[in-house]
Amino acid sequence: MKIQYIRKLTASYMVLAQCEELQEWEKKMIAHAPKGNIVFAECVQENGEKYLWYNITGKQALDVVLETETFSYDMLCNVLNGIYEAVQQLEGMLLPAQSILLSAESIFVDYRTRQISFCYYPGNPMPLPEAFRTFMEYLLTRLDHSDERAVKAAYDIYGQSSAGGVELKELKSLLLMPYEKDEAKTEPESLDDTEPEEPEAYAAVGQTEQDGKRDASIWKQIFRGESTVQELLAAVWEKLWKTTGGAAGRPAGGAAGRVTGKAAASGDKRRTGRWKIGGNMKNMQKEQEPFVFEPEEEEHKSANPTVLLAGISQKPEGILRYEGTGGYSDLVIEKDNYVIGSAAECDGRIPSATVSRRHAKISKKGAVFFIEDLNSSNGTRVGGELLNYKTGMSLQKNEVVMFADEKFRFI
Repeated sequence: MKIQYIRKLTASYMVLAQCEELQEWEKKMIAHAPKGNIVFAECVQENGEKYLWYNITGKQALDVVLETETFSYDMLCNVLNGIYEAVQQLEGMLLPAQSILLSAESIFVDYRTRQISFCYYPGNPMPLPEAFRTFMEYLLTRLDHSDERAVKAAYDIYGQSSAGGVELKELKSLLLMPYEKDEAKTEPESLDDTEPEEPEAYAAVGQTEQDGKRDASIWKQIFRGESTVQELLAAVWEKLWKTTGGAAGRPAGGAAGRVTGKAAASGDKRRTGRWKIGGNMKNMQKEQEPFVFEPEEEEHKSANPTVLLAGISQKPEGILRYEGTGGYSDLVIEKDNYVIGSAAECDGRIPSATVSRRHAKISKKGAVFFIEDLNSSNGTRVGGELLNYKTGMSLQKNEVVMFADEKFRFI
């Protein structure tokens, strides 16, 4: 299936050759379709051929999104719930669910709402179970394998789809299966309950079997949200107090300290153990970090400190010099894939109301820079030419680049 992307003024389209005519009743159903997550096409005839034009303005294809985002459990749920809702909507309209396209190039994400959209392609030749299985194979290659929940859910669903035992309308219940199985194993534990297996993070501390089971219980409760990190730290302090005979000591209130020796090593292992904790990992690591404290030595600052310059770029690779009237900064391109937009997380930020959150991307191949519009609402122009979505154009020195109505010059 050949996909084309065409930009017209402020609208962007994905264009496919039409493979099957819609019947009159289907046209009426589509014309009165409720708002949902399915994109229905407009049929356009050109040079004796019929094409389907899908309005994808403000959306980005899933394959492009996954170039810069990790495919986490939350995104997996978002995509699979979207498929479930699309199937439900089509069944309610008496339209064949097989007609939705399940490929990363034809599934779109709205960056503002995070809604997943699917394109309706009448006469789609691939059976839906086969299309879903192929799509799941693709998702497994993009999965964030450090996300335990994502791995468990994705491989479980893929296994059932490969065995032919999964229906798309059951996706919501399938997403809950990994959790229901875990919760069914045991009743909620207290701190004195035991677990069949102790986490690797505690194996390095040298605790007794009884203490290890207790620690595993604490980790399990934190994983389930039943205990706090503070309770874990209290248990750790108690363990260190026993194993060191009180020699290590506890930190004095407000005293500065740092992790040293074996305790620091065990602390590192603790953070890379098999039990994953949800939430802000950076903040939790900060809470778990101090185990053994020593007084900090006073820093002796040199009047002429030595600075290592090996990892510092001496000259920016490329610059987009701002020539507009909004008072924005120049954009210094210092990485091979440089995303430009109004969102705070973009590499080059243009905080203008006319610039999309993720507006364009500049990539470097060899010594040449290429710019690509990310299906922005108001478009990207290079040398006066409006870029189509997913169509890269090389940047020449002194060339004018317009992100919506904001003017830059590549130097």
